[in-house]
Amino acid sequence: MVSEIAESRRNEFISIRHLGFIANGTEDMTSEAVRAWAPAYENYTLQPVQGGTRLVIDQDVPAEWAEHLGQAWPKALRLLAGLCETRAAS
Repeated sequence: MVSEIAESRRNEFISIRHLGFIANGTEDMTSEAVRAWAPAYENYTLQPVQGGTRLVIDQDVPAEWAEHLGQAWPKALRLLAGLCETRAAS
């Protein structure tokens, strides 16, 4: 992916703007395939809640990736929770 941080507020919010792909070592930000979905955003909001933090994810997902991401996100979030809980215990 070719992406950039669109906005960052420490411990509150981060927005990632996806602009294209890298294929065979070359950035593609102008092809018809990329223009069909770019830019796409991935936003993470951290909300303080009693006893911890809630992570809210808002993501632009092309229809052809919805099933894959629907399966990948729960695994990724379990890994993230494990990292956060391990670090908090240290």
